[in-house]
Amino acid sequence: MKALQGKAISPGFAAGRAVVYTSGKGAVFPNYRIDEENVGSEHDRFHKAVSRTCLELEHLHERALRDLGESQAGIFAAHLGLLKDEKLLNRVREFVKRDLVNVEQALHEEVSKLAKQLNSVEDEYLRERAKDIRDVGRRLMSHLTGEARPLLTALPAETILVADELLPSDTLHLDSARVRGVVTEHGGETDHAAILARSLGIPAVSGVERATELVEPGGLLLVDGERGVVTISPTGADVSSFERIKQTYDGDSARALAEEDEECRTRDGIYVDLLANLARLEQVGDVVKHGLHGIGLLRTEFLYLDSREAPSIERQIEAYRQLVRGLPGAPINIRTLDLGGDKHPAFLRRRSEANPHLGLRGLRFSLSEQELFHTQLAAIVEVARDHPVRVLFPMVTGESDLSRAVDLLHLVAEERGVSRLPSVGAMIETPAAVFEIDEILEHCDFVSIGTNDLTQFILAADRSAAELIADYSVFHPAVLRAIRTVVDAATSAARPVGLCGEAAGDPTSALIFTGLGIRQLSMSPALAARVRYAIRRVASDETRGLLEELLKCRSACEGQSRAIRFLQSALASDLAER
Repeated sequence: MKALQGKAISPGFAAGRAVVYTSGKGAVFPNYRIDEENVGSEHDRFHKAVSRTCLELEHLHERALRDLGESQAGIFAAHLGLLKDEKLLNRVREFVKRDLVNVEQALHEEVSKLAKQLNSVEDEYLRERAKDIRDVGRRLMSHLTGEARPLLTALPAETILVADELLPSDTLHLDSARVRGVVTEHGGETDHAAILARSLGIPAVSGVERATELVEPGGLLLVDGERGVVTISPTGADVSSFERIKQTYDGDSARALAEEDEECRTRDGIYVDLLANLARLEQVGDVVKHGLHGIGLLRTEFLYLDSREAPSIERQIEAYRQLVRGLPGAPINIRTLDLGGDKHPAFLRRRSEANPHLGLRGLRFSLSEQELFHTQLAAIVEVARDHPVRVLFPMVTGESDLSRAVDLLHLVAEERGVSRLPSVGAMIETPAAVFEIDEILEHCDFVSIGTNDLTQFILAADRSAAELIADYSVFHPAVLRAIRTVVDAATSAARPVGLCGEAAGDPTSALIFTGLGIRQLSMSPALAARVRYAIRRVASDETRGLLEELLKCRSACEGQSRAIRFLQSALASDLAER
């Protein structure tokens, strides 16, 4: 037996036989010099390939809309947008003309260059855009060369698909009735393979180094989508133990899904509000589907990172109103642009920063780009005229930056003649904000704790190196104490406090947050059912008792183990009572 560690991107347990698939990144393409008089004919070939690819993507968009819904269909709409980006197309044409090479070579070079630039950043959202670029490039290349692209159809039953990566086109052709699990070398929680796997309930693990080399085609694999572990060549005893865990998990999941329409209340009646984290407009349907109350965190970066020019106020108003129409009357927290670090829009000049992750980020970035910030606040204020949207400022460090942002919000509202201001929230995700929480609370209506960055900064550990640091976890006593400090201050100031980091979607840590007194959790919609199920099986005094135990632990690993045992015991006791 050999266990490979990766990152869990879709929960669940799966056993099956491996099918190893490579996406064709190393495919051979024609590579030759041309004469100057042949430049026009190469441009014509490229134009025809673009036209055919556009037609193909239109058909795929229609099929995805019919079979998978608006969220998946939006992927191919985005690909059509890339093909209509004249800057990208002109770069290929100019490459042919300048270097006198065939269009396949020019396309390969330009796509590789752009994808490499995006792949080099830490931000997961931007890295996934590199996949979109490669996918469109691969589709164009197939039309130029006339070679058919491999499709993931007619897979054997009980397949565990092992791939270097899965591009959006691959996921559309995935035979979900035959695929039990997915293992990839590259990919993250926001890529299209992960989104599809979660929507179909397929356990998936990404970031498994050399998976396509180490896994033998046809070999038995066990996929643990909870811990991100893939087991190669398990023994009979390993399989039996795994099947028992899987049976328990599947039973809990089925019962959790059956309760999606139930209120999220502890056994002693304490209500916990479950909201959604969204990064795309197309995901709004998932909020209703999974019984969530509204949007706790709308990431607005897509408006800036997917565009070659600053988004107009009209475009932003329409985007926010699209959410309002999809969720009439529901609370919607619009987080202002969280740019800087490795998230930088193409239309802005890059600043030279020795360490951009600790430089102009979040609210600091917005305050340095007054025109962008002013336009976004104006759009939010306009939508707030007739809907109770709320504005949420990211990466607040203290009273100074928050008060400047609030003053600008008041100025924008005055300029536009709007008397009904949106409620103001501050994201607490820096140690500075924890220490200045009392002053921050004087300038806002609510606070939301972002555990991703807060954990990173408190533990002085980069998230990308988390697998190398055993104690990198929200269960670390220092992180829990910081969160408790914020909750206690917010409670004293009579300000609501929510939590919107990734940990909110984990049933075990969600119980800890309930014990801390947090009554609003925001998460990926697909994770809500199991969080609701766990909270409904415990009493609030039990979660408070668990919290006190964890605060005394010497490490995050010890605390997490205790919390997992507590949850397992609570679920087993509930089942025994039925």
